[in-house]
Amino acid sequence: RREQMPDEDLIELKFRLYDGTDIGPIRYSVSSTVAMLKERIISEWPRGKLDLKTS
Repeated sequence: RREQMPDEDLIELKFRLYDGTDIGPIRYSVSSTVAMLKERIISEWPRGKLDLKTS
């Protein structure tokens, strides 16, 4: 069981994909690393929603 941290020690991130699909909100500790954030976001990324087109 994870111990809940106070709200003031957390940041919240939300992402909206090009098709309107949302990821999040996800709460992170302010001490989280970029690698930790990336791993979590990738794990929640909807399968089949990878768009490699560039504009």
